Amino acid sequence: MRLLAGLCAAGNSSRMGFDKLSTPPSLHAPDTLLRRAITAAKGHDILVALPPDSHPYFNARRAILRPSDDFICVEQANEGLSATLKSLAQAAISGGYDGLIVMLADLPFITAAHLETLVVLFETFEGTQIVRAMSQSGRDGHPVIFPTSLLRKFEALTGDHGAQDLIAKYGAKRVEMPSEAATWDMNTLEDWRQM
Repeated sequence: MRLLAGLCAAGNSSRMGFDKLSTPPSLHAPDTLLRRAITAAKGHDILVALPPDSHPYFNARRAILRPSDDFICVEQANEGLSATLKSLAQAAISGGYDGLIVMLADLPFITAAHLETLVVLFETFEGTQIVRAMSQSGRDGHPVIFPTSLLRKFEALTGDHGAQDLIAKYGAKRVEMPSEAATWDMNTLEDWRQM
């Protein structure tokens, strides 16, 4: 099955106060959150959703991408995650993919092994079911793989709520990850310090 790994990297990092996706967390960890997300998606076609090229964070995030990494600019990124998801869904549909892997770029501990576990289950259900990562403690997280059959419904998404309503309506096969990686995102300075 052909899956598009869509990396959500168009946000403002507003709660952080700086560009968390392109800033190395320390001298001892020079890789950035965006670089980690790209590495986790290896083996799949990657499409990185960036803010508009007029955005102050665009150039730094664009510079992290490899020549082989495709990207799109989400012109309505300030409307919330829904705008990014709509853009990624449209790209997956037009590219003829069997599904869209939605990856949040601020989950630093998601690995390629985590992703492949989800892909195996998605393929087991022949691409007909939503497959979602779950933390070891039982909380829903990311990545989430959506079948192409549901991607046109992304047009109805609004705000920063993401695709939660779609998941609630159609259900998801959940995969427990052997850690909290699926839910450990970087949203606050305290999260950053713990990283």
